[in-house]
Amino acid sequence: MGDGRSVVKDLIIIADGAHSRLISEVAGYSSRACRAGRSQYRWLVSMDDVMDEADLRAIYSSDRPGFKAWVDPENDTFWMTYRCRGGKFLNIVVGHDTKLSHDEQGRWNSPVSSAQVLATVEGFHDSLKKMVLMPSEDGIHYHHQYTRPPLTSFVRGRTLAMGDAAHVMKPTHAAGAGISIESAAALEVLFRSVEFRNERAMQQRLQMFDKLRIPRCNLTMLASSGRRWLQMPGMEAKIRRFYSGPLPPPHAPPYSKECREVLFHHDEYQAAEKLLAQDYLPESTPTGA
Repeated sequence: MGDGRSVVKDLIIIADGAHSRLISEVAGYSSRACRAGRSQYRWLVSMDDVMDEADLRAIYSSDRPGFKAWVDPENDTFWMTYRCRGGKFLNIVVGHDTKLSHDEQGRWNSPVSSAQVLATVEGFHDSLKKMVLMPSEDGIHYHHQYTRPPLTSFVRGRTLAMGDAAHVMKPTHAAGAGISIESAAALEVLFRSVEFRNERAMQQRLQMFDKLRIPRCNLTMLASSGRRWLQMPGMEAKIRRFYSGPLPPPHAPPYSKECREVLFHHDEYQAAEKLLAQDYLPESTPTGA
């Protein structure tokens, strides 16, 4: 530890985010996240303000949950919205190529003026631009997107990494949180009854974690590379290094049924239980046996 103390634990989980200071220790080599050349504006607006505008009310009057998104293909800019906080607020994300003026170092996010946002979304309909000028509880901020080469293992000794520390997701499919929930499900199943003093059992469970999570996590991380991810040169070959399951058609839109089935319909509880049943190790096996 920083103060010189040593601490011994049965299992250490590293989940300190995209800017993890520990992931290189797990990987065994430098694995720093680097900027991907894309950024996003994010802000919240009140649904009351949205519904006060007739043209926006026509868009958001449906009670159906989910995303509403628009794309400016000429400038490779997308505008995505979804309700949050019990439907009282609208979360807005505008993804775009990073501007030269947005290059502050060492900051997770920074405030940005509405004028800067309006310049970026010039190609969108005027009805959407109204949301840029609506009051926001803490203003508009921009966030840089980061990338990191896929890891071949999330485990070292009795340490495992999960979340953005293990795989830095871009928000293309909004799957970062979902994939972390999957990893948490794997942890629950694999370690709920293991004897932590049994070294053989622990190593087997950690290997199972890699076997379950490397394919899913790296698939989703690579899929977040962009809206046309499967059309990118060499992308399928990169994915197949880790993942052998089904893929959507190359031209399937990001939120199409084919993409949703691959990225969101996975049952990690079921997958972990199945693997555990196949590779069952009696908990009474003596250490070192």
